[in-house]
Amino acid sequence: MDSLKSQCEYILSELLDVKTLAVTLALADKHNCSGLKDVCIEFIATSNKMDAIVATKGYADLKRACPSVLVDAFEKACKVRLTDKAGQNVHC
Repeated sequence: MDSLKSQCEYILSELLDVKTLAVTLALADKHNCSGLKDVCIEFIATSNKMDAIVATKGYADLKRACPSVLVDAFEKACKVRLTDKAGQNVHC
């Protein structure tokens, strides 16, 4: 079963885009898919398309149903963005 879960995480991470990010993040959180959640957070941290992400229905649903997932994602994304070249985290 774990192998199937890993395969699904991989496929979903390959299909990740602006329209699917929020729904995928919600599913990753709900089903304890830490690898997929990390991919979603990396997407948030490195994307310059936050306006488009925020405009999706999935984002609105996630914001309403489970805001703590977004808070966690944005805190982790902030740390990813502000990691210096030596690999030390800079405080947000």
